[in-house]
Parts: sequence; structure tokens; C-alpha cells
Amino acid sequence: MSESQGFILRGEVFLTRTNSKGVPLPGTGAVGPINAENLEIEPDIEAIIRSSKNKSTFGKSLGRVQTANPTKLKLKLDEVDSKMIADALSAEHSNLNQQAVNATDKDITLNSDGTWSELGSRHITGTTWAVKSGADTLDDGVDYEVKWAAGLIRPLPGGRVANGGLVKVTYQALALEGSRVKGGEVQEVNWAISLTGVNIDTGEKVQLDIPLAQMSSTSSLNFLQNEYMSPEFEGVASIAQGKDYDYLLDVI
Repeated sequence: MSESQGFILRGEVFLTRTNSKGVPLPGTGAVGPINAENLEIEPDIEAIIRSSKNKSTFGKSLGRVQTANPTKLKLKLDEVDSKMIADALSAEHSNLNQQAVNATDKDITLNSDGTWSELGSRHITGTTWAVKSGADTLDDGVDYEVKWAAGLIRPLPGGRVANGGLVKVTYQALALEGSRVKGGEVQEVNWAISLTGVNIDTGEKVQLDIPLAQMSSTSSLNFLQNEYMSPEFEGVASIAQGKDYDYLLDVI
């Protein structure tokens, strides 16, 4: 080791979702590189001290041993997809595959106080759109207002249904494909974390592996903030199945 050597690490972080034993989930692999702002490892060592009760040495240490508690981890990142949102909320993630919906003369009750009524589907198109009150076909923007993406409708003041009442709506809703995050039952967040990098002070290659990081979110998610989300997680490095360590750091 040289007389003066520093450690400034630049690297790439990869995450693999695992079960509670550190075994990768079926059909999943490493995700990344993730734009991680912070990755911390903190040893949690508890000291057990044997104190003197003798008069001349009262309170002094007669011996000291150390015992290890689980290694603490912290991770902060600003690269967020639907799966990461689910992890941050400890929620269930699933694929969303919803067929198109075609409704013909569906009964919808408009509210007399001008509040919104739900159409029963979202992401409505104008392809077959029609709203009828009795034999009359109502006019969008005159008799009612519609929020196509939200699937909402309400009467407009001065229109033919300003006092609310039953109307018949014909519409088509788009087929939807994507992801769904469902809250309710708390889901475990288990990752294998890998950091591949270089100490830019010395040029040494660095490899950090945490086979089983059992984490939970420590930050709320503001869905209306005017900046990028940066979920923060804290947890412990546990011993994964088939391993005899909680983390491994190689400096080459």
C-alpha cells in the first residue's frame, strides 16, 4: 500500500429480485445498471464489557468482547419503473392486460350538483361515442363534459341535462397493456445487489456483492412532485442460501 491512497469509487449497480433465501425469482435476471445515488454498508457491532465492582477499580473494564448484529444497508436511487414503485410501496406488482370494452346504451346517472359520474371504464375513445337523453342526442361541451382518460362525465349548467338524471352512453374503451401496482398485503423486498466499479484514485477494480439484501422503503412517494422520484431503502444483509457471508468486497 502506498503512503497516500484514497478511495473514490465509480461503478454500476445491478439488482436481482430474489426470494427470502436469496434465490433469484423465476424468469428474472439482473436489472441495471441502476442510477444509484447512495449505497451504504454499516457494520453493527455490539460491545459486551465486563465491569469491575471492586472498590479500587470500580467501573473499570476487566474485559471486552464484541458480537456482530446484522449488517445494515442503505440504498437510494432515482431510476424508477413500475416494479421499483411496487418495491418502494411494498406492494404487489403484476402485468396488466385488459381487453377493449364496448358499451352500448349503458345507463349512467348524471349528478344534479355537477359532480362527476363514472362511466365504468377508462381511456375512452370518440370512435362510437354517443350520449342520449330519451330520444335526444346530447352535445359534448354544451350539455355535458367528459374526461376521456379518467372515464368521467358530468352535466353542464344551461345544458339539456343540467339537473342530472339518467342518460344512455355508448362508448369504446381502449385495450390496456402495462403494469399494475396493487396495495394491500405487504410484499417482501429481497434483492441481490452487485456493484462493479473502479477506485478512480488508484485504478483498482472493485467488485461488491450482497447476495441477499432484505430491504424496506424509508421514504414516501410524492406522485405530484416537480422532480424525479428518489426512493430510499434500508435493511440488512442476510446470509443467502448456499453462502457463508452477507457481503463480499474484492479490490483487484
